[in-house]
Amino acid sequence: MRFRALGAVAAAVGVLALTAAPAGAAQNWQTVSTDSTWHCSAYKTHKVSDNVKFKVCAVVNGSRYAQAVLVVQNAASVAVSIGGAVSSNFGSNVDCASSTLNPGFTRGCLAPTKYVGNESIFTVAARLRLNGVDDWYYDTEFYAP
Repeated sequence: MRFRALGAVAAAVGVLALTAAPAGAAQNWQTVSTDSTWHCSAYKTHKVSDNVKFKVCAVVNGSRYAQAVLVVQNAASVAVSIGGAVSSNFGSNVDCASSTLNPGFTRGCLAPTKYVGNESIFTVAARLRLNGVDDWYYDTEFYAP
């Protein structure tokens, strides 16, 4: 009887572990703060709301690694649903998981870091899905010496 109970507990833990995995999909949305390594476009207002703005960035460090980022800012008084994608000409691309963005928050969807070597012109584009409606930030070029 004791082994049967232990087996049931182990099975329950396994099911919880499997059902918890998809929650990690939103991990690519993070708190962001820019510095001199961030090369960003101006904010664009999403066509669904004057209170939700987004921009694209290329983050390039001194070792010549870079990543593309989609940054979203929610100045609305209500939470919104966000998702989307960000891509670049240097292979830093990612689908941004669906997530809730609370009022007053800014979050970034960070694509993987890629080695760019001596490349100095970076192109980044993004799609922001806000409450089910897509809007695009088309190819934006950044120069990083």
